[in-house]
Amino acid sequence: MTDAPAPPSHSTLSRRTVLRAAAWSTPVVVAAVAVPFSAASVAAIDASGVALTFTGPQWSSEFRLSGMLQLPQAAATATTVSATVTWQGTGSNAAAQGLYLYKGNIPGGDAGIVGWTTVTGAADDQLHQTFVFETIVPAGSAQTPVVSSYDGSTANGFMYGAETPNNGTAFWDGVITIRFSAPGFADAVLTVPYVQ
Repeated sequence: MTDAPAPPSHSTLSRRTVLRAAAWSTPVVVAAVAVPFSAASVAAIDASGVALTFTGPQWSSEFRLSGMLQLPQAAATATTVSATVTWQGTGSNAAAQGLYLYKGNIPGGDAGIVGWTTVTGAADDQLHQTFVFETIVPAGSAQTPVVSSYDGSTANGFMYGAETPNNGTAFWDGVITIRFSAPGFADAVLTVPYVQ
């Protein structure tokens, strides 16, 4: 007669498991399915080379983008990268949610990110909750420029966060968040507060 196999010890289970002590007798296969997939195991997009700077006068949340977005490795095939931009008002401007993307004064001069397509929102000087831009990183490449433009100039601010008028004063405070996403990679999030 042979002895029954010993139950798995605690050391055979992931540190990240959320199973209760009573479930230690659950087969390891079931435990593996029950543990959520960790995004940490997926290489993340690197947005540390992208700069968001406020360019308007003192009382403006107008901003521009410059720099380079980096994938952790060269794309095996053409890969679509998206940039989802949101604005959340804060402080006296907490009621303001939304962004304006400028409509240009010269043909082909509308605001946007050079080489990226606007897929949500529009360059129409109207308030939108969210803007989404997309570009394609070609196979064999691992980076793409993130440079905004307005009226043909990359030095101009291309977008600004909504403001709240109050007794003749416009409050601009808020936070710009840009989430960069691409299939097969963990997102990179760029968050920059503006306080007048």
